[in-house]
Amino acid sequence: MAHPMLLLAWLAVGLALAQGQTYRAFKRQHIDYPRTRVNPYCNRMMQRRGMTTPCKGNNTFIHARTTDIINVCGSGGTPVRGTNRQISIRAFTLTNCRLRGIAPNKSCSYEDIPSSNHIRIACDPVHFDRRI
Repeated sequence: MAHPMLLLAWLAVGLALAQGQTYRAFKRQHIDYPRTRVNPYCNRMMQRRGMTTPCKGNNTFIHARTTDIINVCGSGGTPVRGTNRQISIRAFTLTNCRLRGIAPNKSCSYEDIPSSNHIRIACDPVHFDRRI
């Protein structure tokens, strides 16, 4: 089991939905590989990815190849007993974007929280839910 101090990000990858709208939305919201070089990262990425109208409170970007993330549902993960979830064997580079506030002009202000941690994947249906 993962160390309690590690961030366990809930991540779902619908393998059968690889070409579907849900999977495209998952990729848009959570995968940024290679990591985009913008500053401030979260403010720019949340706006670019369409998550600022209204301001999304929290979002995690995974800086890894899609195939590496999907592989957690196979040989790259270990099963969580009694569920359809897998925990990654290796840690992934992540950036969590946490809403700090909303300016008078209604622009969203995010805090960048970089980390390197394991992710937990629900292999069906597509869904991402960050947990600490």
